[in-house]
Amino acid sequence: MNKFFLLVCLLLTCCAAPVGPVAPPAATPTSAPILKVAPLVNPASLPTATVAPLPSPTPNPTIAPSPTPVLLMQGPGLVFCPILLYHRIAIPLQPSEYYVSPDNFRAQMQALKDWGYTPIPVSLLISAIKTGALLPERPVVLSFDDGDISVYTTAFPIMREFGFAGINYLVSNRLAADGYLHPDQIHELAQAGWEVGSHSMDHVNLLNSKNAEREIEQSRIDLEAALGLPVTTFAYPFGAMNASMRATASRYYTAAMGLGPSNNQSRSKLFYLWRRPVDYQWDLETFHNALLK
Repeated sequence: MNKFFLLVCLLLTCCAAPVGPVAPPAATPTSAPILKVAPLVNPASLPTATVAPLPSPTPNPTIAPSPTPVLLMQGPGLVFCPILLYHRIAIPLQPSEYYVSPDNFRAQMQALKDWGYTPIPVSLLISAIKTGALLPERPVVLSFDDGDISVYTTAFPIMREFGFAGINYLVSNRLAADGYLHPDQIHELAQAGWEVGSHSMDHVNLLNSKNAEREIEQSRIDLEAALGLPVTTFAYPFGAMNASMRATASRYYTAAMGLGPSNNQSRSKLFYLWRRPVDYQWDLETFHNALLK
């Protein structure tokens, strides 16, 4: 009976056991960490950032324009205009009325600019005498006789610095000769505003020449043919002139240059306009006085 009782107990114990795999015990959840959140900040309470202003752009420097010459009506008839006469801008072996040193010439050009003088073309002066024209308040004509090479090598660069131009009175038979202007140089001067006039064929005193009329007429023909430039005014060599030569000049030119003590130009002097030769020994005071009367 005891064996029977043990067997029954064993069977009851087996029937009470769960069927199938036994699930592992659930893991105990771990508590999540608590985040600390900063409190909200009012934007008005934040400090205002100071921003440095951008530097202003440097303005471009203003270049003052060259003063425009005051234009005044002169003529017809009487016109006050100095006509200065130069020959060679160089240093001679001894002082000569036909030379002006480069330093003195530069000083004279600077003085003209400082004193308010404006060089004008001979053609404009002639228009003022004949019909009237607007001229600068202080006009001046810069003329050069003989066609010496120093006009191109020395006078031209100096005058170009000041924006000045002049007129060359050329001896036709000396064109391109040694020491005298070459056509290419004359064209370069013309492109810079220079004019061309005739100073005869051979630079002889026409009062002593039997060929005075031909010297006056043919020189223009030869120069215009060689240069292809207009030649409309004449300069008497040495300032020598008589009634016959004046009549000849009036047939072939619009005006002619002589020598004289005044800067008053007029119809009656159209074929002997007064020029002031600039001497080697002139100082600036003498130069200034020559412009005033």
